[in-house]
Amino acid sequence: MRRSSERLFYLLMSVAILATVFLGFAPSFYLRGSAHPPLPPILIVHGVVFSAWILLFVVQIALVALHRTPVHRRLGVAGGVLAAAMILLGTLVALRSGSGADRGRLAFLAVPLFDMPVFAILVGAGLACRRVPQAHKRFMLLANVGLLSPAIGRMPWPEALRGTFSDFVAPDLFLVPLLLWDLVTLRRPHPATILGAVLLIVSQIVRKALSETDAWLRFATWACSLVT
Repeated sequence: MRRSSERLFYLLMSVAILATVFLGFAPSFYLRGSAHPPLPPILIVHGVVFSAWILLFVVQIALVALHRTPVHRRLGVAGGVLAAAMILLGTLVALRSGSGADRGRLAFLAVPLFDMPVFAILVGAGLACRRVPQAHKRFMLLANVGLLSPAIGRMPWPEALRGTFSDFVAPDLFLVPLLLWDLVTLRRPHPATILGAVLLIVSQIVRKALSETDAWLRFATWACSLVT
């Protein structure tokens, strides 16, 4: 009974992440009308790879729920390739968006440029723990939670909630169900949940503190110059 509940929990979490990504990027990507100017090819490729990653995440959890673990493991190779492509494209797109930008845009670059190494660490931890299912599934879930800031930040928030709330606090709400699940099933947070959540939150605090500093703005300007 507990195993079936656990599979349902992770499946629902993956579907919630998929729905959030779709809603956030629907106006600018998924449902972008012909009245809008065409997107640059690199943004299209990035969007396709990002979408493939999220869909694969849902499929992987569904395969476990359907007891198709061998297929899940074979698809893990494709997941590793997609993750590497995500990191490369995510970094490149972020730098291209900041090239020649004003101070505000350069400061905001702290969000995507921190997202990528955090994502890499969490996915790497998930892959390293692939033979420890309870840690593996938590690290992979947290890796996807860490990608939600761009989608949630694009939603039509009131002006008062834009910024720290939309970029950090709202995505972190996805940590709450996982913490509650741990408390209900384990009576304590799982170590992977603690490590992943701490990494996400600390990285948010650090990037918020750094983003307006002259040192960060100089670094962001230099990094953007590498892709121009």
